[in-house]
Formats: sequence, structure tokens, C-alpha cells
Amino acid sequence: MTLTERIIGNIRDLPTLPTVYLALSEVIADPCSTAADVSRIVSCDQASSARVLRLANSVLYGFPGQIDTISRAVVVLGFDEVRNLVLSTTVMDLFSKQDTAFSFRPVDFWAHSVAVGTATRLIGQACRMPNPENCFAAGVLHDIGKLAFFEFAEKEFNRALDQANKGQLSLYETEQEFLGMDHSRGGHLLVEKWNLPPDIRQAIRCHHRGVTEEGPDLLTAAVHIADILVRALELGFGGDELIPRPNAQAWDLLQLPPQSLSRIAPDLLSNFQEAVEIMGLH
Repeated sequence: MTLTERIIGNIRDLPTLPTVYLALSEVIADPCSTAADVSRIVSCDQASSARVLRLANSVLYGFPGQIDTISRAVVVLGFDEVRNLVLSTTVMDLFSKQDTAFSFRPVDFWAHSVAVGTATRLIGQACRMPNPENCFAAGVLHDIGKLAFFEFAEKEFNRALDQANKGQLSLYETEQEFLGMDHSRGGHLLVEKWNLPPDIRQAIRCHHRGVTEEGPDLLTAAVHIADILVRALELGFGGDELIPRPNAQAWDLLQLPPQSLSRIAPDLLSNFQEAVEIMGLH
């Protein structure tokens, strides 16, 4: 069995997502479900409900201090947004390792991921994305394949990190050399197993290119630009220090107003600090 086959097998053997997320997905798929049904499920999980309430009250969502119950969060934010907040906050608990590989520390990785989630949502707002509810989750999970490599192929992943940082290369390239696949493919396999919404899966698979084979996709483009912005601002650490050039097609697709990223940056910095605190990533 090759290393690539072993990694794929391990990813497929990973446990499913926590019960609270699966139950939420089932209820939301039922057109007869009510806000009370959704609220009841979220409230059953203390950790999820506390984080959802704090995130819903953050500046990022525009209702600071106004949402005092899970039921109000469900009504104000909507079913899908609440489900994705639960997803974002619970995935962090699935990977057990707390140690460090080369310069890769899970806490810094998650800080980078939360920053990209925050930036993706701000970009979605700036370009008036018609369906912004998946922005935060897609950004938070865009690099989830790196954690799968860290969990299942630590030695080879450490070599990829070492080579990327010594040679000023992208981790995306060195993963191909040492693991036989890059983290966008590994992440896509993982979220496919979890049966996440198709647009989140697509954004994870194509976030480095910023465009998809299927055609224009605003969420993928937003995650792509958000990742570059977060790298430029040095929020968290994703494993290498390169700041790639944005794909012109992705930039054109978003049709962001002039100077929009410089206007987003201050909000990103303040919202990032709040989100990091809520997620316990001090």
C-alpha cells in the first residue's frame, strides 16, 4: 500500500461528525422543521450552544449583545448559518494532537483558519454574495487537509513543512512531493466523507486556484482571496510563509469595489481577535 493510499484509507476511517451536527443536518433537510426544532438540538450540546451564542453576538454578524437565546440566534442567523457555526466549532475537537511538527502548531493553524473564515465572510458581505451562510465555515475548513496529514502522516508532513520553509516554496507543492497529494485534495476527501454542502466541498478543493472546473464560483473565489489577505496580515500560521498572487479570474468574479481589501483589513483584525477568543485560541 502506498503512502497516498494509506492516507486516503485513514481519512475514510475517520469517525463521522459529532451527533449534534448530524442531527441538525437531518432536521434542516426536513421542510417541516421549525426554529424550535433546530434550537432544541443545538441547546442539547452545551459547548456548541455557548460558542454559537458568542459568535452570533460578535461584531462579525452585526448583532453585538442582541442575541440572548439559541432560539433567537436561529431566527436571526438562519438554519444554515447556525448549523455551519456548530460545524466550525466542533471540527476543532476531532483532531487530538496538540504537539508541534516543525513550525506547525495546531493552535496557530486554527488561528489562521478562523482568520480566513472571518475574512471570507467580510468579503462575502463586500461583494454582496447572494448566499453568504457558508462563508465562515468554508474559510475555517479550507486547510483541514493539513490536519489530516498531521494526524496520519506526521513524518512525511514534517518533511514537506521543512522543505517548504527552507526553500521558500509553497506547502501545496512540497506536499505533492512527500505525500503524493496536496492538502486541498486531502481536505476534499475528508469533507466529502462528512457529506458537507457541495459549495463548501468545492471551495476546499479549489481554494488555491480560486476557480473551479465547473465554472464561476463566488465562495471559492472569496476563500482564495481571504487566504491571501490573511497571509499578508500574518494572522495565525498555515505552514508556509509564501503570499501567492491572487488569481485574476477569482478577483474579477468577486467584483469587489476599489480599495475594498484595505477597507476590510481593520474589521478583519478586530473581528479576528474576538473570534480567536471565542474559539479558545489565545
